Amino acid sequence: MNWSVGRVLLWLHTLATGGAGALFFFLPQHGAALWPWTLPALAARFMGSLFLAGAVCSSVFLWRRAGYGSFVLILLALGDLLIALSALLGIREIGLTPAALRFFAFFILFAVLLVVAALAIKHEVARTVQTPVPRALRVFFFIHLLVVLPVGVSMFFFPGWAQPLWPWRMTPVNVRLIGSFFFGAAFISVWALRQARTQSVVAVLALYAVFASFATLASLLHRALFEPGRMATWAFFALYVFVALGSTLFLLQLAWNRKRVSAA
Repeated sequence: MNWSVGRVLLWLHTLATGGAGALFFFLPQHGAALWPWTLPALAARFMGSLFLAGAVCSSVFLWRRAGYGSFVLILLALGDLLIALSALLGIREIGLTPAALRFFAFFILFAVLLVVAALAIKHEVARTVQTPVPRALRVFFFIHLLVVLPVGVSMFFFPGWAQPLWPWRMTPVNVRLIGSFFFGAAFISVWALRQARTQSVVAVLALYAVFASFATLASLLHRALFEPGRMATWAFFALYVFVALGSTLFLLQLAWNRKRVSAA
């Protein structure tokens, strides 16, 4: 396998998930109609946010034409499998319908596609100056991990227990679905903490920035579902604003540093 194979697969992933993300986020009722179980508008927009973030993450490797940090694509594949598993664990609730079979086929297919793409591009390394990961960025990933790991584990494995702690009401299968986002992000942040160079975590920051920003916007669009008197509401928005702003600011800082080095 070589870069040309990886490029084709990355384009396919970027276009497919970008299109799905736009549908689920901007037309949530139409996106939910394709889902194998009832997906409320806010949950559909969260799914759209994740699709859009995945599309941006894979497009980073197309833009950079380098394999720095390509293992994050395998972690994205793991996230796809966790989403499929969230449905499988709730199969009694949703039923093994044709829509469910298409759902499983979609996420398993794209998980395989991402793994193959990562293997195809991992040896492609651009000739750029590599810079160490700053301490502040490590702290950012560590704080993110401390939050998403317990939240993800509780929502994914104990949805009935976690539901009362969540800011809005959802069915157990949707609690587990959203929990798979957090659980998958925990693996990504663990990996990001082990990276030595900023070039390896650019795609992760792009992923977090897009998902957290769109998820925050989706929540504001459906703010009537949130009870302002609950601590869970404020903790929820604090986390998403922290991730959205933090990842975006770090991306801008890295871009500025790269521009300054290039100009020197």
